[in-house]
Amino acid sequence: MSDLISTISASRRQFLQASSAAVAAQVALSSSAFAAGSDEIKVGLVGCGGRGTGAAVQALKADPGVRLVSMGDAFADRLEGSLTALKNPANGVNEKVHVESDKKFVGFDAYQKVIDSGVDVVLLTAPPCFRPKHLAAAIAAGKHVFAEKPIAVDAAGVRSVIETCAKAKEKNLSVVSGLCWRY
Repeated sequence: MSDLISTISASRRQFLQASSAAVAAQVALSSSAFAAGSDEIKVGLVGCGGRGTGAAVQALKADPGVRLVSMGDAFADRLEGSLTALKNPANGVNEKVHVESDKKFVGFDAYQKVIDSGVDVVLLTAPPCFRPKHLAAAIAAGKHVFAEKPIAVDAAGVRSVIETCAKAKEKNLSVVSGLCWRY
Protein backbone atom coordinates (compact mmCIF):
# COMPACT_ATOMS: atom_id res chain seq x y z
CA MET A 1 0.00 0.00 0.00
CA SER A 2 2.86 2.40 0.75
CA ASP A 3 4.16 1.80 -2.80
CA LEU A 4 0.76 2.80 -4.14
CA ILE A 5 0.74 5.97 -2.04
CA SER A 6 4.25 6.92 -3.15
CA THR A 7 3.25 6.28 -6.77
CA ILE A 8 0.18 8.47 -6.40
CA SER A 9 2.18 11.28 -4.81
CA ALA A 10 4.88 11.16 -7.50
CA SER A 11 5.04 14.12 -9.81
CA ARG A 12 3.96 13.82 -13.43
CA ARG A 13 7.60 14.26 -14.51
CA GLN A 14 8.70 11.39 -12.22
CA PHE A 15 5.91 9.22 -13.59
CA LEU A 16 6.84 9.97 -17.20
CA GLN A 17 10.53 9.35 -16.58
CA ALA A 18 9.85 6.03 -14.87
CA SER A 19 7.29 4.87 -17.42
CA SER A 20 9.40 5.86 -20.42
CA ALA A 21 12.38 4.00 -18.96
CA ALA A 22 10.15 0.95 -18.45
CA VAL A 23 8.83 1.17 -22.01
CA ALA A 24 12.35 1.52 -23.43
CA ALA A 25 13.45 -1.54 -21.46
CA GLN A 26 10.41 -3.49 -22.64
CA VAL A 27 11.02 -2.55 -26.27
CA ALA A 28 14.64 -3.62 -25.96
CA LEU A 29 13.75 -6.87 -24.20
CA SER A 30 10.86 -7.82 -26.47
CA SER A 31 12.48 -6.88 -29.75
CA SER A 32 15.51 -9.16 -29.71
CA ALA A 33 17.83 -6.16 -29.59
CA PHE A 34 20.41 -8.14 -27.67
CA ALA A 35 23.74 -8.84 -29.27
CA ALA A 36 24.03 -12.48 -30.26
CA GLY A 37 24.76 -14.65 -27.22
CA SER A 38 24.84 -11.69 -24.84
CA ASP A 39 22.60 -9.68 -22.55
CA GLU A 40 24.26 -6.50 -23.81
CA ILE A 41 22.25 -3.99 -25.83
CA LYS A 42 24.57 -1.71 -27.82
CA VAL A 43 23.16 1.79 -28.25
CA GLY A 44 24.26 4.53 -30.63
CA LEU A 45 23.36 8.19 -30.13
CA VAL A 46 22.76 10.50 -33.09
CA GLY A 47 22.48 14.12 -31.96
CA CYS A 48 24.48 15.02 -28.88
CA GLY A 49 22.73 18.15 -27.66
CA GLY A 50 20.92 18.46 -24.36
CA ARG A 51 17.93 16.32 -25.37
CA GLY A 52 20.20 13.68 -26.88
CA THR A 53 22.28 13.50 -23.73
CA GLY A 54 19.12 13.22 -21.64
CA ALA A 55 17.71 10.49 -23.87
CA ALA A 56 20.98 8.57 -23.58
CA VAL A 57 20.85 8.79 -19.77
CA GLN A 58 17.26 7.50 -19.79
CA ALA A 59 18.13 4.65 -22.16
CA LEU A 60 21.16 3.65 -20.10
CA LYS A 61 19.03 3.53 -16.96
CA ALA A 62 16.35 1.39 -18.65
CA ASP A 63 18.12 -1.98 -18.38
CA PRO A 64 21.30 -3.31 -16.76
CA GLY A 65 22.57 -4.63 -20.12
CA VAL A 66 22.39 -1.34 -22.03
CA ARG A 67 25.71 0.19 -23.13
CA LEU A 68 26.36 3.37 -25.10
CA VAL A 69 29.02 2.41 -27.64
CA SER A 70 28.74 4.97 -30.45
CA MET A 71 27.97 8.68 -30.79
CA GLY A 72 27.55 11.07 -33.70
CA ASP A 73 26.86 14.76 -34.14
CA ALA A 74 27.43 17.41 -36.77
CA PHE A 75 29.69 19.30 -34.34
CA ALA A 76 32.67 17.93 -32.39
CA ASP A 77 32.13 20.23 -29.39
CA ARG A 78 28.56 18.93 -28.94
CA LEU A 79 29.73 15.33 -29.06
CA GLU A 80 32.56 15.91 -26.58
CA GLY A 81 30.31 17.91 -24.24
CA SER A 82 27.71 15.15 -24.26
CA LEU A 83 30.32 12.45 -23.68
CA THR A 84 31.77 14.40 -20.75
CA ALA A 85 28.30 14.79 -19.24
CA LEU A 86 27.49 11.10 -19.69
CA LYS A 87 30.76 10.08 -18.04
CA ASN A 88 29.97 12.25 -15.01
CA PRO A 89 29.25 9.90 -12.07
CA ALA A 90 26.40 12.21 -10.97
CA ASN A 91 24.30 10.88 -13.89
CA GLY A 92 24.55 7.34 -12.56
CA VAL A 93 25.32 5.91 -16.00
CA ASN A 94 29.04 6.62 -16.39
CA GLU A 95 30.00 2.94 -16.11
CA LYS A 96 27.71 2.12 -19.06
CA VAL A 97 29.41 4.57 -21.43
CA HIS A 98 31.89 2.66 -23.61
CA VAL A 99 32.46 5.01 -26.54
CA GLU A 100 35.95 4.49 -27.95
CA SER A 101 37.59 7.22 -30.04
CA ASP A 102 36.94 5.29 -33.27
CA LYS A 103 33.18 5.24 -32.45
CA LYS A 104 32.85 9.04 -32.22
CA PHE A 105 31.65 10.48 -35.49
CA VAL A 106 31.44 14.14 -36.52
CA GLY A 107 29.81 15.67 -39.58
CA PHE A 108 26.55 15.51 -41.45
CA ASP A 109 27.19 11.84 -42.27
CA ALA A 110 27.79 10.92 -38.61
CA TYR A 111 24.32 9.38 -38.35
CA GLN A 112 25.20 6.75 -40.98
CA LYS A 113 28.50 5.97 -39.29
CA VAL A 114 26.71 5.43 -35.96
CA ILE A 115 24.16 3.17 -37.66
CA ASP A 116 26.99 1.18 -39.29
CA SER A 117 29.06 0.93 -36.09
CA GLY A 118 27.58 -2.33 -34.84
CA VAL A 119 24.83 -0.96 -32.59
CA ASP A 120 21.54 -2.73 -31.88
CA VAL A 121 19.48 0.40 -31.11
CA VAL A 122 19.83 3.94 -32.44
CA LEU A 123 18.65 7.00 -30.50
CA LEU A 124 17.71 9.71 -33.03
CA THR A 125 17.82 13.08 -31.30
CA ALA A 126 19.35 15.36 -33.95
CA PRO A 127 17.20 18.29 -35.14
CA PRO A 128 13.85 17.02 -36.42
CA CYS A 129 14.35 18.14 -40.01
CA PHE A 130 16.86 15.28 -40.35
CA ARG A 131 14.79 12.64 -38.56
CA PRO A 132 12.94 11.07 -41.54
CA LYS A 133 16.23 10.50 -43.38
CA HIS A 134 17.97 9.18 -40.26
CA LEU A 135 15.02 6.91 -39.45
CA ALA A 136 14.94 5.48 -42.98
CA ALA A 137 18.67 4.74 -42.86
CA ALA A 138 18.42 3.03 -39.45
CA ILE A 139 15.51 0.81 -40.51
CA ALA A 140 17.20 -0.02 -43.83
CA ALA A 141 20.20 -1.18 -41.78
CA GLY A 142 18.02 -3.34 -39.52
CA LYS A 143 18.29 -1.26 -36.35
CA HIS A 144 15.70 -0.67 -33.64
CA VAL A 145 15.04 3.05 -33.13
CA PHE A 146 14.05 5.53 -30.48
CA ALA A 147 13.22 8.79 -32.27
CA GLU A 148 12.72 11.96 -30.30
CA LYS A 149 9.72 14.13 -31.10
CA PRO A 150 8.72 15.60 -33.42
CA ILE A 151 9.29 12.77 -35.84
CA ALA A 152 8.99 15.09 -38.87
CA VAL A 153 8.45 18.77 -39.62
CA ASP A 154 6.52 18.70 -42.92
CA ALA A 155 4.10 16.57 -44.91
CA ALA A 156 6.82 14.94 -47.00
CA GLY A 157 8.67 13.98 -43.82
CA VAL A 158 5.52 12.54 -42.26
CA ARG A 159 4.85 10.43 -45.38
CA SER A 160 8.45 9.21 -45.30
CA VAL A 161 8.14 8.23 -41.64
CA ILE A 162 4.88 6.37 -42.29
CA GLU A 163 6.53 4.40 -45.11
CA THR A 164 9.61 3.70 -43.00
CA CYS A 165 7.52 2.49 -40.07
CA ALA A 166 5.70 0.08 -42.39
CA LYS A 167 9.10 -1.29 -43.46
CA ALA A 168 10.13 -1.56 -39.79
CA LYS A 169 7.01 -3.60 -39.06
CA GLU A 170 7.81 -5.94 -41.97
CA LYS A 171 11.32 -6.40 -40.55
CA ASN A 172 10.02 -6.87 -36.99
CA LEU A 173 11.94 -3.78 -35.84
CA SER A 174 10.78 -1.51 -33.05
CA VAL A 175 10.30 2.22 -33.57
CA VAL A 176 9.47 4.22 -30.45
CA SER A 177 8.94 7.96 -30.39
CA GLY A 178 9.42 10.24 -27.40
CA LEU A 179 6.14 11.81 -26.40
CA CYS A 180 5.21 14.25 -23.64
CA TRP A 181 1.69 13.01 -22.99
CA ARG A 182 -0.26 9.78 -22.68
CA TYR A 183 2.47 7.40 -23.79
